[in-house]
Amino acid sequence: MAERLLAVGGSPRIRSFTRWLGALLALVVLAGLAACTGIPRSGEVQPGDAIGTDDDIDVVFLAEGPTAGASQQAILNGFIQAAKSPQDDYAIARQYLTSAAAASWKPNEKTLVDSGTRPTSRGDDLTLDLSATPVATVDASGIYAASPSSAPTSLSFGFTQQDGEWRISRLDDGTVIEDVFFDQIFSSYALYYYDPTFTYLVPDLRWFATSSAVGTRVVKALLKGPVAWLGNGAVVTAFPEGTSTTSVVTASGQTRVELSSNVLQADETDLRRMQAQLRSSLSGLASASSVVISVDQNVVPIPGSDSNVADATPRVNSLPLVVSEGEFGYLSGGGVSPIDGISEGVQSVQPQSAAYSAVSGTVAVKAGNGAVVAVRETSNGVPIVQQVDTRPGLIDPAVDPWGYVWSIPSGDPTAVVAAGASNDAPLSIPTTWDGASSITSFEISRDGTRALAFLEVAGAPKLVVAAVIRDQNGVPQQLGQAVELDTGPGSPIDATWVDQFSVASATGLPGEVRVVAQQLGGRTTNLGAPASAVSLSGSNDLDGLRVLGTDGSLLQQRGSAWQATTGGVSELGVQN
Repeated sequence: MAERLLAVGGSPRIRSFTRWLGALLALVVLAGLAACTGIPRSGEVQPGDAIGTDDDIDVVFLAEGPTAGASQQAILNGFIQAAKSPQDDYAIARQYLTSAAAASWKPNEKTLVDSGTRPTSRGDDLTLDLSATPVATVDASGIYAASPSSAPTSLSFGFTQQDGEWRISRLDDGTVIEDVFFDQIFSSYALYYYDPTFTYLVPDLRWFATSSAVGTRVVKALLKGPVAWLGNGAVVTAFPEGTSTTSVVTASGQTRVELSSNVLQADETDLRRMQAQLRSSLSGLASASSVVISVDQNVVPIPGSDSNVADATPRVNSLPLVVSEGEFGYLSGGGVSPIDGISEGVQSVQPQSAAYSAVSGTVAVKAGNGAVVAVRETSNGVPIVQQVDTRPGLIDPAVDPWGYVWSIPSGDPTAVVAAGASNDAPLSIPTTWDGASSITSFEISRDGTRALAFLEVAGAPKLVVAAVIRDQNGVPQQLGQAVELDTGPGSPIDATWVDQFSVASATGLPGEVRVVAQQLGGRTTNLGAPASAVSLSGSNDLDGLRVLGTDGSLLQQRGSAWQATTGGVSELGVQN
């Protein structure tokens, strides 16, 4: 048997939407392997191990080394299977390589996630070419990218005999893993950076094979910087330029991150911010409950409290925000509970849509006459109603945590404006989605750093996310490079933020609606087909995602089906 599977306890970390499928498959494989004996068990974890020990792994593939007299094809097959075992720096997989190749091979340089169908052909007597159909790639920094093409790619492996046995002497850096097993070998970890005002910690999702080195890989990726589309001012870091790490180890319940000496030049505020970034970025590892910074093996004292730590998980009210029978507020107990100092102002303009930021006390409303207005809380409890945009054909407006109301005409997607609380003229916000013919929906993330837009380009729906570039006071300056996301086929209906990590979109086909959810920097899952859909609104997790049907019913997913939870809703509000 070339491969065995061992299921062990897992640590809390961000999971892929499809992880349940992988777990089910793992159980099926386990059942098939029940007759196998001699499955080794790991020993006790000793203090001082690198963070992310093998005991943190949910499913461990225990591959076997090469057998005597194995053919070149058997060696190649065994090597590919052994690449599912990242423990001890892929020690088993390296057994299939010559000594020189084993020393130079860099397995973490790139991972090709493929369909699992891998025909091989012979280049010459000492070469085998493997054809893989790509699904996605993961680079050395853990950045996941879906493959833009399903065209097969060829990987060449050269062979030589070492001590009378065939071994791989020539190969590219990296590994190949079947898509169906990806979620059992790789886990997602959020690297955290700050918005320019240091109010929020913004996640940047990465994927790493779980092994004893995962903590060090997380910190190295964090120090390298954010994914490209979040760079250029959308997020910032507290670490000085050039900061590096040599190790991340845990002992006696404390995780020590060894950093270069340049961090000693930082003031107390930046040191606290560095520590907060590390704590949040390592929070997916069970042993990261207490994180300290060390330089030259000496813990760096960081005075002060955590009272001003940035928010890494901004949450909204779990109740749906609605307009029902002319009333605006939270749907509770079969009725609508008004929001003090807000609802009266929203209702006064006969809302067609509403997006509410409880942080800024602002509602972006599309009024009955088609204009966009801002309804703002005041200290005396009487809301201020501010008309901000009267252009024709405006889509439902968005609002951000700084109280800016965003509006866009449906037929002019690049004509984006944002209006603040002052009476100054709205700001014109440059975009990068030239070529879009129309826009259906637009929302800002709850940390204010990312915009989600559902465009139409060349007659096809195109869901994109772009960074919101702000100054140090939170004033929006521009939208960054648009990055295309997955969506279902058909005409765009709506898109919304599910939480800090994920978005959902709805598209319409003749007689059918498709809802798709995607992690930013991660995996996509099909959420099935509600009976109908007018709009979507997220809450605090995927279970809180709601769909407004054409008949005024609110639907939520229960298992694999969408079920109506209430009726009589004319508008489903967005919470930011």
